[in-house]
Amino acid sequence: MSDLPLERLSAAAWARLERLAAASPLYARFLRQHPAFVLWLEDPHNLESDFRYQALLDEWKALSSAHLSALTDDEAYLDLLRRWRRLMSLRIAYRGVNRLADEPTCTGELTRLAEFCVRECYLIALKRWTARYGEPWDETRNRPARFAVIALGKLGGEELNFSSDIDLLFLYEGDGACRRDDQPAAFTAAEFFARLAETLTRQLSTTTAEGFLFRVDARLRPEGSHGPLVRSLASLEYYYASQGQTWERLALLKARTVAGDFALGGELLESLQSFRYPRHPPSSLLAEIAAMKARTEREIVGVEDSGSDLKRGAGGIREIEFIVQSFQLLHAGRYPFLQTHQTAIALEQLERYELLAPADAAFLREAYWFLRQVEHRCQMREEQQTHALPSEPAALEAIARSLQHAGTPEFLQHLAATRRRVRALYETLFAPTLADAELEAWWQFFTTKQIPPHVAARLTAWFGETVPAAEAVSRFTCGDRRQLVTRELVTRFRELSRTFDALMPTLARPLTVLARLTRFAESYGTRQQFFNSCAMNPQLLRVLALLFDRSTYTHELLCTHPEILEEVLRPEILRQHKDPAAFRADLSNGPAGDAFDTWLPLYVRAEQVRYAIGELLGFFTLPEVEAALTQLADAVVAHTLVRSGVADRLLVVALGKYGGAELTFGSDLDVLFIADDHDFAIADTAARELRRLLGRHGPLGPVFAIDVRLRPHGDAGPLVTTIDALSAYHASGSGQLWERQLLTRARTVAGPSPLAGAFLELATRLLYAGTLTTAEAAAIWAMRSRIERERDVVSPPERAFKTAPGGLIDFEFSAQILQLRHGQAYPGLRQTGTRSVFQELARLGLVAPPDAAILLENYDFLRRIEIRLRCDENQAVSVIPPAGSGQLLLARWLGFAEEAPFWAEYTARLAKTRNLVLTMLSLSESTLAS
Repeated sequence: MSDLPLERLSAAAWARLERLAAASPLYARFLRQHPAFVLWLEDPHNLESDFRYQALLDEWKALSSAHLSALTDDEAYLDLLRRWRRLMSLRIAYRGVNRLADEPTCTGELTRLAEFCVRECYLIALKRWTARYGEPWDETRNRPARFAVIALGKLGGEELNFSSDIDLLFLYEGDGACRRDDQPAAFTAAEFFARLAETLTRQLSTTTAEGFLFRVDARLRPEGSHGPLVRSLASLEYYYASQGQTWERLALLKARTVAGDFALGGELLESLQSFRYPRHPPSSLLAEIAAMKARTEREIVGVEDSGSDLKRGAGGIREIEFIVQSFQLLHAGRYPFLQTHQTAIALEQLERYELLAPADAAFLREAYWFLRQVEHRCQMREEQQTHALPSEPAALEAIARSLQHAGTPEFLQHLAATRRRVRALYETLFAPTLADAELEAWWQFFTTKQIPPHVAARLTAWFGETVPAAEAVSRFTCGDRRQLVTRELVTRFRELSRTFDALMPTLARPLTVLARLTRFAESYGTRQQFFNSCAMNPQLLRVLALLFDRSTYTHELLCTHPEILEEVLRPEILRQHKDPAAFRADLSNGPAGDAFDTWLPLYVRAEQVRYAIGELLGFFTLPEVEAALTQLADAVVAHTLVRSGVADRLLVVALGKYGGAELTFGSDLDVLFIADDHDFAIADTAARELRRLLGRHGPLGPVFAIDVRLRPHGDAGPLVTTIDALSAYHASGSGQLWERQLLTRARTVAGPSPLAGAFLELATRLLYAGTLTTAEAAAIWAMRSRIERERDVVSPPERAFKTAPGGLIDFEFSAQILQLRHGQAYPGLRQTGTRSVFQELARLGLVAPPDAAILLENYDFLRRIEIRLRCDENQAVSVIPPAGSGQLLLARWLGFAEEAPFWAEYTARLAKTRNLVLTMLSLSESTLAS
């Protein structure tokens, strides 16, 4: 620098200039071209002050006001800004090389310089496009549309390099046409902001004789260079929620609004809080980050260059950042002071929270700034975007001496020692494991047509076969392959698959379940979103697999209405045992008007699915499920009557399994309608309206099908009867014995209390005024025998689990015969539920308690068969599938590995039940035959 004719400079100033010239040939040439700037650099204000944002603004105002005559247009303005940017960078380099500012101060000043330039370019572009197309407008909110610039990377982290790209993300809010003079223009807000972002990017990146401002990299945006440059707020929120990957979490840790509408940028970052700082990060997180780093070293840096690359090589800057950011992703959801975009501050907080040992944290801070300083020396030589040490010995020697080392050997020794220790700490956190090899095997499987041995072994273990399973697993994870297969997607699958060893053996049809899960994932949103949900809620996959294994109907329902699952899987809801008051409250709080009719089927199906899940997971017993489904039906019937305004005119009596509070999935409601004589016409209209409202076929089918065939005279009788008519029907002899018998399960559901009392009084008199005679008992059993012969005739006959000897009807008829036989003497027997009758019979000693226990156990076994078969198609089923795949499914649903042991136990229970029932009723096989 001795050729600069600046006699006024002191020896100390000349020494500073020589140090700058050795560190940066580019800046030395610049000063030779503009020697006046030497005195400017030595001005105490420039030499000794740390420039905050206001100082930058003051410097720019001073320079631009001195060149007002030259600022004839935007390009002239931008050229002056480019010249000023280089001058500010020169000043920062001058102070840094001469140790008048430390590295954090230098990176902070470079960051503020970039922010200033971004904002100036934003304002220029905004003015240009507003003048041409008017003001972009948000028609939904009737206000100007909003636009924000988010900084990522080192600009976002306020740690910018001398020659960094600046990573930017653009977003807007508000769809509508631009407005000029309060009139719509032809350009939309989306088009306006796309042009604005393109112009802003071009202005920052363009190189002229005055240099350039900053290279812009927008590839960190969703879908990278293939995605739109500008996205709406809603689009960004949806993308990160449904498809966001681990590398995008890392990128967003440094996100910060730098230009435009800061409130809009804040709204985006607030909405992404749980994505950036998850409360429950996936357990695969460290493995994913390690795989990303290894792939960068292998594919981008190259093995031969990894030692010279200060940023991405082993022990480089990126490894320190990965350590810090990994801890942030793992813990910042719980430790708010870790939620910082600055690496150095995050290291301080990691030490504070005792997540890093103080010595390790102190070393990493020192190593980080040392490596950044070396990187700066490499970059400021020619303002080049490089992270590699120069290969020329002279350049390397200059860097060593600028860092106050005695020479190259000492510098390289210190650098190598620092990087070795960084690498050691990194490997402590990201130690390679067998799991990494497994991940690579799955990656190979999903990205090629090959099936590595590890993958083949897992497929066979889970599904019993390889080739069909390979196709199913590929489809489950990658869909139709039109989407890009990402490392995170493969990692998520591997995390989910860790549950397969325990889960798949519990399924009767695992490949079918996987296909159903595939379809559900497609209706749920995106696979990434589905996999993320499963990762955050490990119970979700198990619940869905069990449901889809056991219920074709539920699978179809949830694929059409996945929102049902979101509602019922909330922890405070899933295990809830609702009583009748809770169901009534739910219905009362439902939407008003016509919206209720759309909401009600969804509510009923959601509750049915909730109880199906609860029973599968062991939260509810089978009797509890039956009682809850019955109470749900009661509440719906009663609420519908209230809505119709006839709750005081029509009595609804439950019969059959509904009366016995033993409803299952797909059950009809057997009911009897009763009214007073003077309300008969109104009640008849109300009964028809009730059947219509609950039975109409919408997309989800009827809410409940109402069955009134058990009324007097059956289908030939009037829909509604009266107490007097019912009494006369039975007194005249028109009522048959079985019609009296069915009243044992009669239970009032809704309607006026006086009418309910009158009905119960009549039913009690009809049932228990006298004792059942032997002839009447034989007649009832004769009907049971007729049902056995004429209904559900299949081969072998035992497949009819309801009507076969020892089937469900044996329990119902025997319980009702004993009620009619002993109910006069023992009022406690006047119950509607089959289980409760047997329990009372045992308590009274009318049935031997051991026999009652066996009967109740066998009854529950058959009811489980019924509920499993009904749950599959959500409709009445009374016959077990024939031997083969259908029967094997049922056997596995019930916990049997094969058909044979299931069938053996099932038929043994039938035979035992029939023998006990005949003995209990004092009936013989000859009586049965007659």
